[in-house]
Amino acid sequence: MAVSVLINGFDLRDAFGVYLEDGGLQVFEIPPIPKEPFFNEWSDQNGRDYDTESPVVYQTQTFEVPFLITASNMVDYRKQKKDFLSLIDFNGEFDLQVIDWGEAFRLRYKGVASWSFINVDLGSSTSARFVLRLECNHNKGYIFKYLVDNSGRYIVINNKKMMVKTSY
Repeated sequence: MAVSVLINGFDLRDAFGVYLEDGGLQVFEIPPIPKEPFFNEWSDQNGRDYDTESPVVYQTQTFEVPFLITASNMVDYRKQKKDFLSLIDFNGEFDLQVIDWGEAFRLRYKGVASWSFINVDLGSSTSARFVLRLECNHNKGYIFKYLVDNSGRYIVINNKKMMVKTSY
């Protein structure tokens, strides 16, 4: 079953021929690990005196997310790959919206863990599987709505309607 995902409002399948592979969502189910809270160890008392008033802060997580890219020929494949990587490869975070969950993640591109061709033909269809290494700093996530109306497809974030882009 194909899962609909967007990055910064771009539909990955329509804009780049990129699909989230099986198992791609399960990496986001791993709960974050809390950082050790501030505490004092008093010399005249047993145990630790934890700061129970401060909020829980989490360690940064690194996810390895599997994707598939398909194209009608090698020229299209090279362009789609370049355009897709330019969407995520910058010094900042991007939004990965999982349409089926109505949930989004703030992620940072950290590299490619693997890349392998499934089929290569210079004149016809070309595809490859790849795994992206993505970092999640557990900034406040957000919930969004996905809408389709007569004028197009949208996501609504913080009551603002944003068009879903299908071309890059």
